[in-house]
Amino acid sequence: MEELYKSKYSEHKFDQQDKTMYTDWFEETKHMSSKDFIKEMQAWLEASQKVNPEKIYDYCVNFIYPISPDEQVWMAHLLNPGWIAAGVKKYAHVVPKEFIANLSVEQMFEEFDNMNLENQFAIKHFADDEIEKAKDWLFEVEVS
Repeated sequence: MEELYKSKYSEHKFDQQDKTMYTDWFEETKHMSSKDFIKEMQAWLEASQKVNPEKIYDYCVNFIYPISPDEQVWMAHLLNPGWIAAGVKKYAHVVPKEFIANLSVEQMFEEFDNMNLENQFAIKHFADDEIEKAKDWLFEVEVS
């Protein structure tokens, strides 16, 4: 697996064999500033554009930074078109189980759908006790 980017907040790797970008967020995110958040999102997009992944596996269990509603919109407008252009087809988002129970996870990605962009990739949220289910969904073979 090729390391694309690493900071004290995140790590992004790419597996050429399964054309998947693996993202892992660290607990240090609880100390991020808004400027740090912007830098991390930009670095994430740049890393993905280097390899054009078909799938993204985003492990957010240790992501602690509270993303404001304005930052959610900004993030969607940065990442969504960039990932569509890169060829992303599926995005598995793994979060703590308690996040799935409330609607905060879905609300965060609502802006992606609201943009109504052509070739929108599938986004599915999974609890941290559903890691295998997330990988099964991400790697299921599409039958046409």
